Amino acid sequence: MAMHLRRRPVFDLKWSLLKQVAAVALLCFLGGAAISVHQAAEETLKANRTVGVVVGRFLEMRLLSREPQSVSRQGVDLQIDLQRRFLQMDGFLDQLMSPGQCMQLNEAGKDAISRCLGFHVQAGEAPAWFSAFYQRAFGSRMTYERPVTRQGAVTGTLVVSSNPSAVTARAWSEISRMLGLSAATIGALGILVYFVVERALRPTRDVVSGLNRLAAGDLKCRLPPFRLAELQRISKVFNDLANTLEVATSERADLARRLVEAREQERRHLARVLHDELAQSLSAMSATAASIKVTASTDCPSLVPEAQVLTETAGRIMKALRSTVQELRVQEIDDIGLLTSLEGLIADHNLRGSGKTQFLLEAHGDVNALPLAVTCHIFHIVQEGLTNAAKHAQAAIVRAVVRIDPAPQSGAGLVEATVEDDGAGLAREIRGEVGFGLGLIGIRERTLALGGEMSVVPRPEKGLILSVRIPVTSTTGPAP
Repeated sequence: MAMHLRRRPVFDLKWSLLKQVAAVALLCFLGGAAISVHQAAEETLKANRTVGVVVGRFLEMRLLSREPQSVSRQGVDLQIDLQRRFLQMDGFLDQLMSPGQCMQLNEAGKDAISRCLGFHVQAGEAPAWFSAFYQRAFGSRMTYERPVTRQGAVTGTLVVSSNPSAVTARAWSEISRMLGLSAATIGALGILVYFVVERALRPTRDVVSGLNRLAAGDLKCRLPPFRLAELQRISKVFNDLANTLEVATSERADLARRLVEAREQERRHLARVLHDELAQSLSAMSATAASIKVTASTDCPSLVPEAQVLTETAGRIMKALRSTVQELRVQEIDDIGLLTSLEGLIADHNLRGSGKTQFLLEAHGDVNALPLAVTCHIFHIVQEGLTNAAKHAQAAIVRAVVRIDPAPQSGAGLVEATVEDDGAGLAREIRGEVGFGLGLIGIRERTLALGGEMSVVPRPEKGLILSVRIPVTSTTGPAP
């Protein structure tokens, strides 16, 4: 059962850590702000309780004291006026109360009286949304009520509260200072984390570069040692893998080279056997058939047509044998050079194509200066590419290009052989034809034996591009 791996989004580690640090700092700020708001409410309630307790006790002490004016001539106690006692405490309340505090005295049967200490609204007044939130959350908890008693009887009630604007302004001031500190802390942590992570991840650029070089086929690439233990482990595994791949590729190339050499030797041996033995036998058979024809013309004229058929059959077999021997061993490459051999190959394909397909050749650089070990393989690679195109591409134009790209100074470089057509490409019906792919296998084996690279890609318009790049160590003449 096929498993489809869901592609995960790619993110930058530095920015991800910065976001996480900012999120943690924001949570810490919110937690600190909640604590500060709660502490502000508790301090306000404590201040109100302190004022209420002090004033309540003071009134109770005044109620217990008896003044001479409080007794009538008949000796009857006059009713003590609690509110009058409260109003006489203005100076004391001014020193005791904090700005924004209010105190209200409620006495049965009388109107309530209150005393408030004003405050100045600062520029940092709390916004409306914060004031509404603060009053909804803590408004009812900041009011303190205390009964005023005389001889066990309740004579009134003190209610101490704080002006909502004053309380929220103080809470907002604390939060604002905390917000500024948090912003500075987040900024400092962000800068610190960015540069620390940037420095810690700097060696990963070497790792990515090494992976790219390895993917491009540079098996000699190695990573340097790293101080970080995790990166050093990656470096060791990478180097071991690259070394293993280099050894395996070298062994595979050596095996492919020996196989190709063995096949070439077998082709030469087969060509020699066909030329030296079968060709001579066919020549003898053709001569015998001609002799029979001459003799039969006088002694037995009825055998002349059969002798003529035998002579023609031997000629056709000889012609096919010469073509086979020529394909098995292209001896003229050593004598006339690669370029002339390729031109002859192109001319032969144009002759066979009968005008349906036009075969073209382009050569850049002195292709005749290639080493002999490479020359034969390049010829066969182009030959296989042209044969594949002629059999399967159904193309109007097939172009073979041989280009030499020498490296500066050293003269070593690459030889690139390309066969390009405008045919059917890799259509399904083409891939299903008998024999399709066998030529590509042979080309791949030759390319691997020479330590090169092979690619088969579709053309942007239509058709196919077969390209082979082989390293060479002795080329002359730059490409024009």
